[in-house]
Amino acid sequence: MVPDITLPCSDRIDFDTLPVADTLVLSLSALLWLVLFEGWLPGLGTAPAGLGAPMHAPGVPEALATANGLTGVVAYLLMWGTMMLAMMLPSLVPAVRRHRDDLCDAPSVFLPSIAAFLGAYGLVWMLVGAVPLAVDFLLSIRGLLTASVLGIDTGVFVIGSSLAFAGGYQFTSLKRDVLARCGCCQSAPHHPELARMARDGVRYAVNCVGCTWPLFALMVVLGSMNSLVMVGLTLVVSLERLAPDGDDVAVALGVVLLGAAAFTFLFGVPTV
Repeated sequence: MVPDITLPCSDRIDFDTLPVADTLVLSLSALLWLVLFEGWLPGLGTAPAGLGAPMHAPGVPEALATANGLTGVVAYLLMWGTMMLAMMLPSLVPAVRRHRDDLCDAPSVFLPSIAAFLGAYGLVWMLVGAVPLAVDFLLSIRGLLTASVLGIDTGVFVIGSSLAFAGGYQFTSLKRDVLARCGCCQSAPHHPELARMARDGVRYAVNCVGCTWPLFALMVVLGSMNSLVMVGLTLVVSLERLAPDGDDVAVALGVVLLGAAAFTFLFGVPTV
């Protein structure tokens, strides 16, 4: 009779066969989505008088943040950074997988290096959240979307124009160039300095911002905390980068956005 032998876990599981990069990135994305939907982030503060709209309504998060001073601004940037990282992480799987292949397998090297890359990447996206705040400070997004001038709903014009611009951007050479760069990343040394990985994260984030900023500007006017818009943009951004024919996906999205713009101008804003 062969005696039972208890093997250590590391001997029973072949970690080389596990999709470490994919698991790490998608697990982090799922965690951030949970943080958002469970409301574990600091609140944006009390609503200003007369706002009377839910958080997912267009312009409401920005109005809350700007009405509550520095506390509201910091809470908004934290919310925005968490949301952007949750949405963008699935599209980062190839980049993290590439770094996983380049870096030393030792967790003491791999984990801090990837943390530096993703941390810098997320920081750039968090800072981008200052743009909608600045716009709302100068010109109320909520007020603009709900106003009427000479009997014309300005919200229809703003949303229709945003859809048309985002759709047209999909056909530009700039979009093709930055989308192509999103599909690749620089190789990393076997034992990289954390500063090097952070710089790579910043460069990659800047490119991603250049690729997707019209879509996220559209998200603001549709509702920056609208869960349906957030999930839809996550799928679109991921498909553009992960599909073998990403350029075709980008063009198809441009056609859809232009069609949505025409519909909005003709029939008004559909309920999202």
